[in-house]
Amino acid sequence: MRKMMRLHIIVVGLFFAHGALAQKKPAPTAGKQTTVKLKLPPVPPSTMEGLTAQLADAAWTPASKLDAKLPAGAEVALIGVDPISTAPTLYLRMKPGYKLPVHAHEHLEYDVMVAGKGTFTVDGKKIAAVPGTFVIVASHAKHDFVCDEGAPCVFVVRRSGPTEYIWTGK
Repeated sequence: MRKMMRLHIIVVGLFFAHGALAQKKPAPTAGKQTTVKLKLPPVPPSTMEGLTAQLADAAWTPASKLDAKLPAGAEVALIGVDPISTAPTLYLRMKPGYKLPVHAHEHLEYDVMVAGKGTFTVDGKKIAAVPGTFVIVASHAKHDFVCDEGAPCVFVVRRSGPTEYIWTGK
């Protein structure tokens, strides 16, 4: 019986405490609305919805903006971003003769070569790349890419998480 009485006292106390907190809120003004304007940065297109991109319309920016350790000669153009994981889909373009240094990523990387010719090296295995080549680079796999002379190399790159580089050297 005492336990039941304590429970009732606690419940009644919580009820009154809630009522006291609720009364501290300012009462809404009838018929008056307040508009709050927020300034947000531009939101990239979502990859969770239908999305079309044209290589000819790509807005290129130096890849070094992703990571300052990327050598000059590579550019990226954002296609879209997964709003939940922040995983980007982008075009990557490298000048002829460009060498993307050995690195890894925390997340999976999916690469489709669109133009050019070159060689991926993934965990020591060399992979010849021509237009149409599709490569999935596993999480933490050391990889690099060398674009052959003659023409720029262009890829569509999709990551499964945010872009980050783990520079591994050799």
